[in-house]
Amino acid sequence: MDLSRLSVVVPARDGRDLTLRCLGSLAGAMASGAEVVLVDDGSADDTSGAVRARFPGVLLLRHEEAQGFTVSANEGLRRARGGVLLLLNSDAEAEGDALPRLLGAFDSDPGLGVASPLLLDPGGGPQWSGGAAPTLPWLFLLASGLPALLGSVPGYRRVRPVRSAGGEGVDWVTGAAMAMRRRTWDEVGPFDTRFRFYAQDLDFCLRARDAGWRVRLVDGARVVHVGGATIGRRAGSAQGAWHPGLLWSDLLRWAEKRRGRRWALSASRRLSLGGRLRLIARAAARPFVPRAARPEWSRDDDAFRLALEEVRQWRRVAQSPGGGYDAGPG
Repeated sequence: MDLSRLSVVVPARDGRDLTLRCLGSLAGAMASGAEVVLVDDGSADDTSGAVRARFPGVLLLRHEEAQGFTVSANEGLRRARGGVLLLLNSDAEAEGDALPRLLGAFDSDPGLGVASPLLLDPGGGPQWSGGAAPTLPWLFLLASGLPALLGSVPGYRRVRPVRSAGGEGVDWVTGAAMAMRRRTWDEVGPFDTRFRFYAQDLDFCLRARDAGWRVRLVDGARVVHVGGATIGRRAGSAQGAWHPGLLWSDLLRWAEKRRGRRWALSASRRLSLGGRLRLIARAAARPFVPRAARPEWSRDDDAFRLALEEVRQWRRVAQSPGGGYDAGPG
């Protein structure tokens, strides 16, 4: 299939080996005409040099100092030339005919503005690829950790599977592998840089839906995603995969932008309650944690305490004159 209409944008910061594997999975697409743009966001491990040596056909953009994921994504998407743009994490690898299937989805549905393949973890299990917009009960459950706990119960996922079935309309899809029409990007973009790491994909997809575009998951298109390979290296990450403080505070920024100050304050109370219950449950479980695992357990406890402090700080700013979302991330 001719892929010359497709541009793939890969923001990267360190993680050279994963980035090379990501680009390796795109080699066939490049041979079929796809453009690949790599934005090296101040990597200190010579990612740029390795990419130049291994993949000279990649358009390489480099920041000497890190600007952040959202800035890097915006820059790469602006520079890309394709009629369909795919934003792809540097810790992700496209499988088989994933890219032709994504293009085919846009070709068959003129109203489709944003789409995502099915994300798989390295073991082949499904990851969350998209879903409904957050609600107040969902935010409480997220902070409490109850869904993850239930997901580990044998048989639970047969009753409530991970949102991975293709061909579905959803409110949002993940920025780990987000395809969009150039026309949609021009109309709705760029990503909002006031989100520090999370929720810019959620915000973008809802704005696209507001503008009349459809958002969906694409059946048969698969991307393997390590998940958290970049954010997991940041101080305070929980379980090496995600950063609760950044996630919860970015969701509050989204809540205020989308739903208003009052709803966002209600959201902050749900996150605080869920987070406190999580820490109580973890304290009760700690005596049963193997001794070798307790240092990591303690680090995760610290990450959740810091996340609760971020929520408290957000609430103080939101309740102060001139504070809140429009004041920026702070």
